[in-house]
Order: sequence, then structure tokens, then C-alpha cells
Amino acid sequence: MSYAAQGPNGRRNRLINALLAAGVIGASGFAALPALAAEAAQVAQTDQADAAVAASASAADAKSSDAQSGDQPGAQLAPIKITSGKTQGFAPKSVETGQYRGQDALDVAATVNVVTRDLLDAQGATGLFDAVRNVAGVSRQQLNGLAYDNLSVRGIALDNRSSFYIDGLLPIDNNIWMPMEDKERVEVLKGASALYYGFTVPAGIVNMVMKRAGSDPVTSLSVLGDSNGSIGAAVDIARRFGPDDQFGLRVNAMDEHVETPIDGDRGYRKFVSAAFDWRVNSQLKLQYDLEHIETKVVEQAGIAPLTAVNGVITLPAMPDPSRLLVPNNRPTYASATSQLVRADYTFNDHWSANFSIGQSITRRDRWAWVFQKYNVATGTGTLQGSQQNGQMYENKNVRLEVNGDFKTGPFTHTVTVGGTQNWLFQPDFTTYTYTATQNLYDPIDITKLTKSATSKAFYAQHVRNSGLYLFDQIDLTSRLQVMGAVRYSQYTSSQAGTPSQNINRTSPSGSITYRLTPNTSVYASYVEALESPGSAPATASNAYQILPAAVSRQEEVGVRTRLPGNTLVSVALFNLRQPSAETNTSNVYTLDGMARYRGLEFSVQGEPVRNVSVSASAMYLDAKTTESSDPTLLGKVPENTPHVTASLFAEYRVPALTGLAVNGGLYYTGPRAVNGANQAWIGGYTLFTAGLRYETRVHGKRVSVQANLENATNKRYWSAAGSNQIAVGLGRTVELTSTIDF
Repeated sequence: MSYAAQGPNGRRNRLINALLAAGVIGASGFAALPALAAEAAQVAQTDQADAAVAASASAADAKSSDAQSGDQPGAQLAPIKITSGKTQGFAPKSVETGQYRGQDALDVAATVNVVTRDLLDAQGATGLFDAVRNVAGVSRQQLNGLAYDNLSVRGIALDNRSSFYIDGLLPIDNNIWMPMEDKERVEVLKGASALYYGFTVPAGIVNMVMKRAGSDPVTSLSVLGDSNGSIGAAVDIARRFGPDDQFGLRVNAMDEHVETPIDGDRGYRKFVSAAFDWRVNSQLKLQYDLEHIETKVVEQAGIAPLTAVNGVITLPAMPDPSRLLVPNNRPTYASATSQLVRADYTFNDHWSANFSIGQSITRRDRWAWVFQKYNVATGTGTLQGSQQNGQMYENKNVRLEVNGDFKTGPFTHTVTVGGTQNWLFQPDFTTYTYTATQNLYDPIDITKLTKSATSKAFYAQHVRNSGLYLFDQIDLTSRLQVMGAVRYSQYTSSQAGTPSQNINRTSPSGSITYRLTPNTSVYASYVEALESPGSAPATASNAYQILPAAVSRQEEVGVRTRLPGNTLVSVALFNLRQPSAETNTSNVYTLDGMARYRGLEFSVQGEPVRNVSVSASAMYLDAKTTESSDPTLLGKVPENTPHVTASLFAEYRVPALTGLAVNGGLYYTGPRAVNGANQAWIGGYTLFTAGLRYETRVHGKRVSVQANLENATNKRYWSAAGSNQIAVGLGRTVELTSTIDF
């Protein structure tokens, strides 16, 4: 039996073999295997099924399970129970993103970092950056995250319109707060994403997996608040119903009045989501996901670096992060609605298909602010506000995929062949500009704005991203696995005043994975893909323009091992070459060079010591511009790219007091250049967090109380750079949550 994961059908066969090996069924039970196989296919994507298979497929995993449960080696295995449960602990058993869906993490020939639900709960995560700050190489880009999270991975900015996904299938727009309360896990697939997802930046994609109904009912009510005065409530309800529990429904909702760490800046955030599934019969399963988000918040002003003098930019002193620079009666209103329908059909034990169709629409009436043209000594300068009503970002996506396995001689092939098409639309809107005098160090209340005589029109964009792809994973031996893949991509875009694009390209990739032991694997991969350098920032003269498609190339080698306590250790060495974009001296964001990103990543997730769960990561990155039309950029570090990032979060469950857990974390981001010419740098910083949670039972109901302290030392720091802005980090906040499960 191969150690390699082999897609849904391969996993089903491994499950049957595992049941035979465990003595759960005998040879006389083969008549019931088709029904068992169909049931296994229906839940093959759940972590519990993967955990059950892995536990009974190898002696090493069985011993690990025994150690965790307290059983003695050689004890009789308990019956295998397959449920739609959640991942337990900080370490994942499987990956649910892209072409790797359902595979054991040890069999993935790419860097995929998984943030589990247990880790999200321990940290009290309420937004996207709260989750991915645990991932090596992730940092903030341009903004401080008050309204939404602009992110950079391995020094490359993610595209808010094409780098973020729901359930690994539907691209959504990231120009809005992303709730974590309804997510089961968050995954970051680095580098190798374009072969499955098409035209996207080579940094990778962020996938948010929705919570779904499992075998156990859920009725949970939470009350939340913080030291700034925020107050809110959340509910989580899940049920399976109907004959044989064929229907499943999970509903999450939250409504919160928000008081930010900035004085006078308040608003709200709310969402409702539903995840429905229907096991129509032993072959067909349907799913429907819905998420609706609404937010209101005043966006703090970014700070524009001054013009360089003799090649050097003088940065201002660090302002007070609690002082609002903008009028508090000019908020941004945003809403987002995402819907995804998916059908999975099993033809037989070897072949299955899935089809999905979805739409995501984000709307904003926005006030964006920049503080500029200031005196670094006195702090007096100009506040510029951009009113951008009627912004809309629409993604429509359809995907059809067939998965199967077959043999050619002694070799087993697991293939995925599919096609996808995504339509991205952004309509016309007009930007109106206003100015006022302000002081960075001693802000005043802005009561009057002066409207500029000119306005800037944004013309509608239409983008179509289509692709056909084939992945063939070949088990050469029980330990050695190779994969070849190819994607044919077609990309078209049109926008008034911008040259239209119509690009076709065939891109290859390949990888090899070898299991040194049942719990240790090594891999090497090469990826060549049609990628997006992103779109121009709002501060550029060609704001929001999508840049031409470009080809990136990446090589990566890595090793993973699973230690006792389900502790997953990963090390990866990567080399990425990306056509680079910069804002030139004419303030035009253009693609005119090449950058090289070379680095080493390390991560540990799991329970290395009894009662202690850990999530740790680190990355060293050597990045520089290797080609450019501007010779002053050659050899320089791309903007907002730290050489080192690191994180460490640990939770200790106190044995002497059942239900009590304490935690702490540190997050380090190194210095970053404010532009590609390296004319100024923002300093590195380390943030500390602390937390305490207690679970008990009151009148038979599980009750928990939790406190999480963010930026525990109230450190003042520059949180982000890029796109001709720098941002001030937010101050200390205590977040409180109390939950009762009925």
C-alpha cells in the first residue's frame, strides 16, 4: 500500500484496506463495501477521515494515537468512526487547498501553511491577519489593518481581487474585514497556486474554509467586547437532520459595535453565514455556502513619505497611534456577499467529478486618507481625502473537475483534469479629492474640507481568466511519488484608456516526493506559471489598472516530519523569480523589471510536550531587484520586504486545574524599505500577546471565558509600508469573550 494520498478514490481504497487490516471487517463483509466506499467518498475531505486512515494505515501513526489516548502498545484498536468533525490541535492532518485537497500534509510538494480552528480559538482571532500572522513570511502591506488587511507573503503583495478564496474554489475580494468566527481553518498556499487558480500573484493564495455541520449538534452563544468599549454577540448553530442525517446546516452570525484603539473612531461589523449540504444518495452530494458581511469604520490616514533629498527620505517621528488624523464623520461603508454551489458525484471506486459555480460581490462607499507634504519637525502638513462612492468588485467563477486513479503496469496514476473560468468586473466610479490642514503630532478636529477642482474617473474593467489543467501523480513505489502538471491559460482584459490584453500560455510544473519513513517526507518542485503582478495602488496616476500578465518561475525543496503529539515540522528552501512592478518617477505603476526572492522557511505545529500546544514559524528572505529600466533600483530590496519574520505562539493547559489554559505569543517583523530605491526604512518590531481561558460546566452546559491581550507592551511601531505609504500600528487592546454551549 502506498504512503501517498491518492485523491478521493485512492483514499477510499486505503480506508477499505485499513478496515480489513484493523479487523473491523472480514472477507465476508465485501458485499457491503460499495456502500462503505460511497459513504467514505462523501466525507473524504474531512480531517477526521484522514486521521482515521492514517492512524490505521501505519504502525507509527497507531503508536502516536495510542500515546495520545493513553492506550498501551498492542492494545485492540477501537472501531473507526467517520464524522465531519473539525481538526484537533494546532497541527493539520490534511490540506484542503487547490490540487492538494484531501491529501496528507506529508504528501504535498509545496509550502502550505494551515491555521487550524483550535489555534484560531486560542488566539481569539477576529480578522484575517490575526490568523495568518502565524504563517512564515506574512506581513502587512500599506495599511494598519483597521478597515481590512492588505497582506504581503514572501515580500510580494497579494492582490485583493484574486488572491483570496472561500472553500478553495471561489475568489473573493479582500477590501473588507474578513470574519474568522465562521471559518474552520485558514490555509496559505505559497508559490505554486497559479497552476490551479490561474492568473494570480506568485506569492500564493489565502484560502478560508467554512465551518460545516458535523455529527454532533452545535448551539453556541458568545458575548464579546474589548477594552476600547466594543460590545457584540455571536451565535453558532449546526445540525444534521433528515433520514440518515443526509442534510446538514451550519449558521454563524455576529453583530458588534466597534470602538477602535483610535480615539473617536467607531463603527460596526456584522455578518451572517450558512453552510448547507445534502447527501442526495450514495453517489451525489450537494453543498451551498453563503456569507454576507457589513462594516462601517473610519479609515485612519496613511502617511506618504516625503520626496527624497540627495537620495534619502527623512521619515517623521512616530505619531501617537491613539490619535485620529481624519474627520470622524467620514466613514467607509462596505458590504460583501459570497455564494458558492458545489456538486460532487462518484461514478465508481476509481472516478469522481465535482462542479462548482459561485459569485462574490463587494461594495464600498469609501473615504481614503493620506497625510502628506508635512514638516517632519513641526508635524504640520496636508490631509488629503478621496471620496470614492460606488466602488464594486465582482467575481463570478465556474469550475468542472474530474478525479480518478488507474494503473499502467506497476504504476498507479492519480489524475485531476479540469477547466475553470473566472469573470472579474469593476464598474465606473469617480474619485473626488478634498484637503485640509492637519498636524501629525498634535491632530486637530477637522470641521471643514476644501474640495479640489478636479476629479479622477475610473473606467470599468472587464477581466476573464480561463484555464484547462491536468495533474498526474504517479506512485513509482510505495514511497516514491512524482507529479507532472500542465495548464493552458487564457487571459483577457479591457478598460477604457488602457490597452486591451489577450494572452495565451501553456505552463508546466513538476514535483517529486519521497517518504524516508512513514512519518517523514522530502520533496522538490518546479513551477512555471502565468501570474499577475497585481493592480496599481490608489496613490498611482494609473490607480487600480491591472498590469500585463507575466511569467514567474519557482524552485523549492523541502522536508516534513510528523513527530509524536501530532507535531508537524516543515522546512523549505525556495527560489522565486518574478517580473516586478514599481511606481516610477512619473507616478505610474508599471511592470519594468525582475526581482528574485530566495529564502528559507521553518515551521512547527502541534503538541511537542504534554499539555503544551505550539505554533512557531520563521523565514529568512534574500530579495533583490535583478533587472530594471531604472539603474538605481538594481540590487536593491523590493519595498516592504523584511529579511526576517518570525512568530511563536504557545498554549499551556494547566493540569492542576482542569479547563484552565494560558497562552503567550511573540511576532517579529524585520526592517522594511519604504520604496524600491531603498531611500528610507521603517524599523523592525516585536509584538507580544498573552491570553487566558477557562472552561467549565454550569448546570450541565459548557461555559468558557477568555481574555486575549494584543500588543501587550503597548509598543509604538510602523506596521506597514508600500504603495507610497507607511502606516502606524495599533495600540494595546484587551479582547474578552464568554461562550455558553447549549
